[in-house]
Amino acid sequence: MRLTFSTNNYLNSVLCDEQGQQLYTISTSGLLNSKTTVIKHDQRRGDNIIGVITWRTYRDTTIWFEATRSEVAAKSLLPSRLFSSSRAFTAPDGKTYVWNIWKTNCVLKAQGTNLQLVKYHRRNVGIMSPSHPPYLEISPSVYHILDFVLIAFIYVERMSRRREAGAGAAG
Repeated sequence: MRLTFSTNNYLNSVLCDEQGQQLYTISTSGLLNSKTTVIKHDQRRGDNIIGVITWRTYRDTTIWFEATRSEVAAKSLLPSRLFSSSRAFTAPDGKTYVWNIWKTNCVLKAQGTNLQLVKYHRRNVGIMSPSHPPYLEISPSVYHILDFVLIAFIYVERMSRRREAGAGAAG
């Protein structure tokens, strides 16, 4: 499955499948202590908030999940690893997954495997290869935890972009 972002801003976008069906809306409000809300669009159940990330400048960022009706500290759910840009987490299915965060994309793999389950493709303006909007390429093997994976992606992509911005400022 391919989920295409309606804008280049992954924090404020609508995600559509290959048929153009809106599946998710991501919206972010506020500046210092902003909130990112993820809404799932379901033809049978309607629109439902599935998660909220509360980004904090001076305290821990938290993630609230509708499925578990619980809020967790993002750094405990997706802890940073020493000398690594990857983030591992245990999903609701009990399996451990790893987000590998690279300069131009994020890739999700099951821990201990090299099998790519989700890959984020940033927008390409079409100079060296065909133009395309940003999108997530998703394996059917993670459809059952897709809501969780999407919320985790938003968090790790923001960490990636912050690190990228810091490296650019330092270099």
